[in-house]
Amino acid sequence: MKKTVGAWSTKLRLSRLRTRDSRLRILCAILLLAFFAIGQNGAEAQQIPYLLELFSRYQEFNRLYAQKRKAGANLAAIDALRKRAEQSFKQGNIPGIIEVLGEAQTLLAGKKWEESQRFVASLTLETDRLVVEPNQVLQISVTRMFQTNIEKAFSSTPTLTLSIVSIEGAPKPSDSKASRALATPIVIAERLDVGETSSIASRRLLLPDGVYDVVALIEAGGQRVAELRRSIYAIADFTDSVSQMSKSIAAIKSSSDAKVKAIAPLIATPEFQLLRLAQLNRTRGEVELNPNQEIDRIENVLSALSKGENPFAAERGELERAYQSGDHQLVPYRVYVPRSYDGASPTPVVIMLHGPLGDERYYFSGLFDPAVVKGEADRRGWILVGVNGRGRFSSYSGPAQKDVFDVIEAVTRDYKIDASRIFLTGHSTGGFGTWLVASAKPQQFAAIAAVSGGPPAQGDALTTLLEKVKGTPAMIAHGAQDLIAPAQLSRTMVAACEKAGLKVTYLEVPDGDHLSVVASTFPPVMEFFEKNAKSK
Repeated sequence: MKKTVGAWSTKLRLSRLRTRDSRLRILCAILLLAFFAIGQNGAEAQQIPYLLELFSRYQEFNRLYAQKRKAGANLAAIDALRKRAEQSFKQGNIPGIIEVLGEAQTLLAGKKWEESQRFVASLTLETDRLVVEPNQVLQISVTRMFQTNIEKAFSSTPTLTLSIVSIEGAPKPSDSKASRALATPIVIAERLDVGETSSIASRRLLLPDGVYDVVALIEAGGQRVAELRRSIYAIADFTDSVSQMSKSIAAIKSSSDAKVKAIAPLIATPEFQLLRLAQLNRTRGEVELNPNQEIDRIENVLSALSKGENPFAAERGELERAYQSGDHQLVPYRVYVPRSYDGASPTPVVIMLHGPLGDERYYFSGLFDPAVVKGEADRRGWILVGVNGRGRFSSYSGPAQKDVFDVIEAVTRDYKIDASRIFLTGHSTGGFGTWLVASAKPQQFAAIAAVSGGPPAQGDALTTLLEKVKGTPAMIAHGAQDLIAPAQLSRTMVAACEKAGLKVTYLEVPDGDHLSVVASTFPPVMEFFEKNAKSK
């Protein structure tokens, strides 16, 4: 059945989708063959260079783009660059995407894209740890993510100076001698020639507790070309704090107190967060954290749990949670609890499946428009849940699929959920995964919405899958300008659904690409869900 949702038009065509088998790992091969290997039970992620830099830059680009679009600027040149970025993504070329984003941000800032700008955009600053304890060695690297023509950009070879400075306004230690020592930057390396790929320097440090910036100053011909900064934290008793909190967790888990036992599942959240925190004196991690604040927060949570109190009951907004799976993994998920939630009225919940490279934070991130996503939850008073799916390359089968249902169980335990209004949506691989998850337990969901996806199987396997979800209202959405997963995939799925007798609504956004379509279709998806609650 074809419908119009809001002001959007619908389009329908039939084509064939070539797949290799009936599992979602085929989609992984289609979208990101260069990024990961296909395993027996799904996708195993390889190390992906510059992934966090990609996310950070795309979010900044998205912010500038939305700002200019709202002001009515002509963005034709930028839209052409977005298409180039999608082509690079499809090829698994992250440095290529970052280069295109650099050009786009330069143009959005009203500057010319010259070779010197390309050089600056190619640079990223990294440290090998976020937390520095006394006498630890800190390694700093400035890497060129893609090659540029230095001779064309500058009359002399650029040089690099690396130093550590106190962040202005950060708390200073009480010892006056230490405070005086911090007044002068600690120089790690001075005027190194910028390398073809990376420039690396290291030094053993004895820093007073505090917050610092690692600064990379790039100069050429006596002129400042760029300055890159990355924060680090000096915490002398970091290992001791982690050890003490680990003991607190063990005591809570072994407690015989009935009140403590009653809230035992909640311990998974601080336990997961502590495991992540404990690594930060050896790595930066994937999440930007303030470890001092993290230590204080975990300690407060553990204090409440040790008394049999629920420290999360009154929290609202975007929240990090974790549960312990049947195979003893601590798996994170994300919850958005609207301000209006009172814990008394049954509340609808939307489960959201991320795309490749994403995780449980996907829908709430600046990759899209978190104000739109969270705004819909607040306006309707609904809870939103982002699942991890056992990693960035979720197959949404096997343990990755079970993760979705484990999270539903955890959320239903912790919040007053309306069982007749549990909805499921997903984007990209999550759009394909929406069909797989729904077909596993179709009675669980009142309605589903697959965005930028397509058929997760072919032939008899697809027929069998669609038969399972025949009674579930379904919406399919896609951007007509999607160069990563072409809209023809969703059109094919619509045709297959109609042939199988499913009630399906199709929404195609004429100017939508692979990423922008998430925010533009989220309100119609929520509207569709609201109209399709189960009969009580």
